[in-house]
Amino acid sequence: MRPTPLRILQALAAMLAVSGAAYADAEGEARLKLNLHVYGFSYHPDREGVRRNGVNNEFNLGIGLNYTLREDADGVSFLEAGVYRDSGKNLAKVAGLGYQFKFGSAWRLGGALVGVHSDTYNEGRFFIAPLPIATVDLGPVKLNAIYVPRYRGYNEFAVFGFYFSLPLAR
Repeated sequence: MRPTPLRILQALAAMLAVSGAAYADAEGEARLKLNLHVYGFSYHPDREGVRRNGVNNEFNLGIGLNYTLREDADGVSFLEAGVYRDSGKNLAKVAGLGYQFKFGSAWRLGGALVGVHSDTYNEGRFFIAPLPIATVDLGPVKLNAIYVPRYRGYNEFAVFGFYFSLPLAR
């Protein structure tokens, strides 16, 4: 059986789902490693361009998993995978490895190297790209923001994306 991008994403998602054990953080407190992403919204600065090209869906429902590999006082390294309805209303599959630096107790800034597969991007071919991610911890939920720049052939229109992360247990 040939490992297609979809099979790779499915395998990563399954590994994340079964590895939700707790670990001790820098302060020695037990912490859950697994979070649920709830994908939701996007905003395209080129309003006319996305409307004209039929990629103006800005309600991007989907789910994903985020697994914390390591967390300390300086930052967080993680794996994540998910699926969502993208700007072209196609099912997008993403998976990646990332790191975010901590700024105070609530803010994180960093990014991930992600694999992406969707009929909307890169003419439907799988590709890998860097993805900047900003996170604010609001207590019971985290708000994440991403920016995907315009890059001809891969992504014709820049977009800001917003989604929530919820711990799977407290």
